[in-house]
Amino acid sequence: MMKIAELVRRGGFFGSSPSARRGAASAAAVLVVVALLVWWWWPESTKPVVLHAATPDRSATVTVGNPRLGSSDIDIALADGDGKAVAGATIRVAAVEESSGAAGPPVTATATDSGRYRAADVPFTATGQWELRVLVENTVPLILPLWIGD
Repeated sequence: MMKIAELVRRGGFFGSSPSARRGAASAAAVLVVVALLVWWWWPESTKPVVLHAATPDRSATVTVGNPRLGSSDIDIALADGDGKAVAGATIRVAAVEESSGAAGPPVTATATDSGRYRAADVPFTATGQWELRVLVENTVPLILPLWIGD
């Protein structure tokens, strides 16, 4: 087997002829262009989605941290009809995909601050149109549409 030093002395890995070097340079240029195109069109990381819903006695701003296949933390800012933060509420979040019947068990949200709650690891088991059902005790459910990508 030929050693690397011998290959370099004889004209490199691609041979010593000008046409071999041009071919190698062309192949390298094509490889660089392909790498740049892949980098340019590579999907960005998903940004959080912010949703709003309200009833006469409650309003919620719901932030889905990762609206992709898998699971996501969901943050909820809950206010009363006058816009004041609602502390001490019991909140459950259910994710339902109506067309396939996919749904996980409701996830209980924990308080993170006054009027702010987090439901951790809400599962999304399929891509497509979902409903987030925010169930706040003693009020009608808040239903928000959500698209889950892959």
